[in-house]
Amino acid sequence: MKNILSHRVRSATNWVLHQPTVHNFRQKHPKLTAFVANRFHTRLFVGLPLTLVFVALVVNLLLLSNLTESVMESEWVVVVDKQFTDLLYNMRTEWLSRVMYGITQLGDKLAVFLIGGVATVIFLARRKWVALLAFWLPLAGTGLSVRYGKTIISRERPADVAYYVVEHFSFPSGHSTTALVLFGMIAFFLYRHYNKPVLRKLSVTIAAILILFVCFSRIYLGVHYLSDVLAGLLLGSLWLLVSISIMEVLMYRQKKRSDSSGS
Repeated sequence: MKNILSHRVRSATNWVLHQPTVHNFRQKHPKLTAFVANRFHTRLFVGLPLTLVFVALVVNLLLLSNLTESVMESEWVVVVDKQFTDLLYNMRTEWLSRVMYGITQLGDKLAVFLIGGVATVIFLARRKWVALLAFWLPLAGTGLSVRYGKTIISRERPADVAYYVVEHFSFPSGHSTTALVLFGMIAFFLYRHYNKPVLRKLSVTIAAILILFVCFSRIYLGVHYLSDVLAGLLLGSLWLLVSISIMEVLMYRQKKRSDSSGS
């Protein structure tokens, strides 16, 4: 089976390298081009995985810097956040609020440990050590990023519209970040496990729906702004890409060692 991320990256890299402008640049600067191309190599840890780790680190630092605070205090961001929050607040009903409160728990720590516990048991039973590492690595990174992000940015939550009391700061949305990483990784594992296209699409679709519902519930319940959720999705996407990339490299090496020992 093709590695999903590796196949896509190799195709995109080959397409870029064969463009006329890039081809001419490669002839003039072969060493520089080779260095850049190797940063997207999908079979070496110092290639794509390390690049994604570096990107995740840079974006995390940017999110935790004064740049983020400046963006959040921009007039148009403040206006959009407030208007969207007010819109959902005016549409709020008691029964839908209860439904959304149940949905939002899917991004909570308890859900992570319950779902993660089931996944861990399955991985251990099947001796999927690489999958176990790839599953918990982004979740750990997510927890640290969200925790220190909230502490450093210290953005207050929406005032007087929260459906329930939340003591921690608002930016970024931990539930949104966690939901994307948790259900994104599960969808990735199921995608690799199933061979039928229908089941693969179903796994990705269900994961996407759950992620969107969790994200929407945070704003609907008045415990986060839209920009909090978008930042959470950005963080989650980065950690998810890092995990998938590292997993595919480790699996490639594992398969290569097995083929070598078998021959």
